Amino acid sequence: MGFRVSHFDRPTLNHLYREIFCRQHYYFRADKKAPVVLDCGANLGMASLYFKWLYPESRVQAFEPDPATFKLLQENIRQNDLDVDAHNCALWDQDTEVDFYVDSTKPGTLVMSTDRTRGQGGPIKVPGRKLSEFIEGPVDFLKLDVEGAEHKVLRDLVSAGKLECIRQMVVEYHHRIGQQKSRLAGFLNELERAGFEYQIHASLYPVTSKNVFQDILIAAYR
Repeated sequence: MGFRVSHFDRPTLNHLYREIFCRQHYYFRADKKAPVVLDCGANLGMASLYFKWLYPESRVQAFEPDPATFKLLQENIRQNDLDVDAHNCALWDQDTEVDFYVDSTKPGTLVMSTDRTRGQGGPIKVPGRKLSEFIEGPVDFLKLDVEGAEHKVLRDLVSAGKLECIRQMVVEYHHRIGQQKSRLAGFLNELERAGFEYQIHASLYPVTSKNVFQDILIAAYR
C-alpha cells in the first residue's frame, strides 16, 4: 500500500493487514476531504495508516496504552510522514491511573487489556484518560477497540454530552469478556437513545454454545 510498517511479529502484522486493509472493517464514506477520525486502541497503527490511505488529508488521533507498542506506533507515524496525533494512554471513564495487563513474552499482542482475564501477563500502570476531553467538535469516524473498556468509554461520552458529536463508528464489542454477565443490550440502548442505527457482525458455531466469549463488530451510524 506504499507504507513502511515496523512490527513485533509477522503473524500479528498479517492479521491486522487482512482485517483492516483486505476486509476493510473500518471503511466509511465521508462528505469532506479531511474527516476527523479517532483510532482508539491503535496498537502499531495499522488502522491509522488505513485512514490516511483512504483519506490522505484526514485528521487522525490515535490512542495506545502500552508503552512499547506506542513507540512502534510513533515509529510508523514518523517513517510514513503522517500528521497523526498519538496519545499514550488507556481510554477510561475518568482521568486516573489504570492497571493494564501485558505479556512481556508477546509484545504488541492484540489481547492486551485492562481486564486481567483477557490474556497472560501482569499489570503495568498506565494513564487513563477520558475520550471526551479529546473531542472538540464533530467526529466523522470513531474506531473503538479497547479490549473490554468500551462500556466505560461510552459512559464517558454520554455523560460529557460528546456522543452526539460522533457521526459514524465501528466498535469491537467484547461480549462476556472475563465471563461477565451479558450487557450488550445496555450498550445498544445507549446508541439507540443517541439516535444511532447500527449493523452487527458476529459468528459463533454452534450458536447454542453457552458461556463463550465473543468478538462482535457494531457499525453505528446516523
